[in-house]
Amino acid sequence: MCTSLTLQTQSQHQLLARTMDFPTTSPWQPIYLPAGETLRTRFQSNYSAKFAILGSGRLIDGYRLMGDGFNTAGLAVAELYFPNRTVYHKVPVPRKLNLTPQDIILWLLGNYRSVAEVQTALPKIALIGDVWFRENKVYPFHWIITDQTGATMVLEPTSLTLSLKPDATQVLTNTPELENHIARLNRFLKLDQPDFNEVTIQRSRAYIASDQALPTGPVPTNRFISAAINRWGHDLPTTDSNAVATLFNTLDQVVIPRDPEKVKRSNHNYTHYESILSLTDQTYYYKAMTNNRLQTISLPDLVEKFPKTPFIFPND
Repeated sequence: MCTSLTLQTQSQHQLLARTMDFPTTSPWQPIYLPAGETLRTRFQSNYSAKFAILGSGRLIDGYRLMGDGFNTAGLAVAELYFPNRTVYHKVPVPRKLNLTPQDIILWLLGNYRSVAEVQTALPKIALIGDVWFRENKVYPFHWIITDQTGATMVLEPTSLTLSLKPDATQVLTNTPELENHIARLNRFLKLDQPDFNEVTIQRSRAYIASDQALPTGPVPTNRFISAAINRWGHDLPTTDSNAVATLFNTLDQVVIPRDPEKVKRSNHNYTHYESILSLTDQTYYYKAMTNNRLQTISLPDLVEKFPKTPFIFPND
């Protein structure tokens, strides 16, 4: 599961926000990796990160599996579950950079500065449907990618040829594909059109002004509609602090509650944390759903204090 969106303040400060609803038995927690840190992929040789990275991930036998993050160049990536749609190569491809879905976030953040650089690199990359080290399954993911310019793109591996597509809604949840979500959003707003455009924005603002209830519940299409109408139905925030408050309010409306009777099940979907990645001031806001404690973590401060040493924060 999961819901994500990007938002730009009136002063063009870019932020990415997300809920993490992915079922797991190991905790998600904020992780800092310095520039020069040795990173591993399933098929490629070890490599050194060109940029420092901050985001949330899990530790699996000493390996870092990231769910979201940004780097000191201002590039940000978040993965979301995308079942029944992904197309992966079955085996490594000669003369390609072979990565598993779990490798993508650290590879992009460790090597590239911008959405444009990622777009240029994608034709050289092959996504391989193989397990990642000690993981026991191949995960179907798609990714929302943004940078300090405000560009928001989506990587949806629905064919073996990888490319980014613009996300005009600046929202992403889970299956179905982005185009299907946009069509459903327009139908909800009683619009007979396939695209997201100014008419969709105007109708979103009218819907918010009408004070009608937004869709609720865990269904990805409902969460997409809720997040998109909230994203476009309000004025852009004037400050970063207003943007953070606005984004947490939007995320709170799509949280999937934890069910104590199901929590020990490996497939129980519930929101583990909410995070906001502020790309302009390089700040990571992390709120665990266990206690709602907000951690505010500065990447520049970490680079100064720990120029060569990784650091893992408590998950709650």
